[in-house]
Amino acid sequence: MRKGLFLTAVSMIMLFATVTSVYAQSDNNKEYRATLEKMMNLSGALEVSKTMVPQMVSMMKQSAPGTADAFWDDFAAKWKTKFADRMVELYVPIYQKYLTIDDLKDLIAFYETPIGKKLAEATPKMTIEGMQLGQKIGMEMATELQHELKAQ
Repeated sequence: MRKGLFLTAVSMIMLFATVTSVYAQSDNNKEYRATLEKMMNLSGALEVSKTMVPQMVSMMKQSAPGTADAFWDDFAAKWKTKFADRMVELYVPIYQKYLTIDDLKDLIAFYETPIGKKLAEATPKMTIEGMQLGQKIGMEMATELQHELKAQ
């Protein structure tokens, strides 16, 4: 009987410690997420994600040609915010692997400087231009592949 009470007490203590640890971790995650979101906002990364939504919706429209434009407008508006939120949420564990919250705060301080603001302002434009260059290189690669396959 005493052994059963002892095991129950130990189990309760371990459960309490686990719940407390998870709760503290959750608060830390909330702070980390908020800090990451601020950094991503200041860096221009979230602005880039907002430009991706219309492009993706445009491609999706092709798969449902008879759907009304009003539907697509509402869908795109909903996902402009949702996409950025999901992006931050999914990036948290990746950033946590490599950067501490203090690292993020240092990045925020950088993005609040004149050169940081300049970089953040240029980032969405540079990203779009970089993606276009990536597509161009991909087309060159596909053309070369076709030539090499024909030569075989």
